Amino acid sequence: MEDADIAVNERYRDVLLAVIEGYFATANPVGSKFVSENYYLNLSPATIRNIMAILEEGGYIYQPHFSAGRVPTAKGYKLYIESLMKTEKISKKQREQVKKAFNLENRNISGILHQTSRALSDLSHYTGIVLAPETSRITLLHIEFVRVKPNNILVIMVFKNAIVENRLIYVYKDIKQNELNRYSGKLNEIIEKKDCGIDDLRDIIDGEIHDDRENFYSILNDMIFDFTNNADQNTDTRLYIGPETALLDEPEFSDNEQIKLLIKTINDKKIIIKLLGLAKNCKTKRIFIGSEAEWSEISGLSLITAPYLSENKVLRGSIGIIGPSRMNYSQVIPIIDFMAEFLGEII
Repeated sequence: MEDADIAVNERYRDVLLAVIEGYFATANPVGSKFVSENYYLNLSPATIRNIMAILEEGGYIYQPHFSAGRVPTAKGYKLYIESLMKTEKISKKQREQVKKAFNLENRNISGILHQTSRALSDLSHYTGIVLAPETSRITLLHIEFVRVKPNNILVIMVFKNAIVENRLIYVYKDIKQNELNRYSGKLNEIIEKKDCGIDDLRDIIDGEIHDDRENFYSILNDMIFDFTNNADQNTDTRLYIGPETALLDEPEFSDNEQIKLLIKTINDKKIIIKLLGLAKNCKTKRIFIGSEAEWSEISGLSLITAPYLSENKVLRGSIGIIGPSRMNYSQVIPIIDFMAEFLGEII
């Protein structure tokens, strides 16, 4: 039978929905007897078995073990999400709890993104993740350098809209605090005269180096280069991951091997950043299911993502919730939609 026939045939859709919902509820393969006893489909067990065989042949479900029931495939989940799922709504109480949890007087972007990842985890009971927006092109208002310890400098940057970003950088030459004050003072003189972002500031400094006998601009160039280079490549400063405790309670992660796989996937931040990066420039949510060959890097997991965009159209990033492929999509998708919209409003 053709895919189109399966997608529109009401009996096939009903059985597929029963298999998926049964698997959501039990985390075990679903058999025809379970469907017959728990769902009022007005179909005999024999008919249900025949339909399940057709669905398996069509690639919507599969049998993980001989004599076991059936489990949804990525293709089955996709049809469920696109046309079978009844999306639940995030409650007014949940919305209010999220808004109260945020300290909106604090414009430190790192703090806001950290709170967002935690809120995503708390609401979904899976693991929330947030990809930070790029700040290199945002108008810079003020910069300070603080010597934390030898060769380690805390860069404090204040951007337009009172957004604050802190970044710890390493410099090869140990610089005393009085020198750092002189450097930040010089940079702030430039910032006051010109409307520029970090990338623009680098160009300005680069243009001044050849006239600098004291190597003043050379040192500044190294510091700004380290800052922006870290922003591009340091995954620890770009990705915010919420608590993983609730996710570990899922039946899929009841044995040590599955736990190791989960931790490895989440800790491999380059994979997560890659997927969130793909979502960042989308107009709507995107769902990655690990059982698909294309997304085998997150095998056994699903990642639901959505872009966020500040109201002034300057800050753009993405958020996500990662969980088992069996995650409750009807609950998670509204959470993603709400949090992406809320984050865009407050940054």
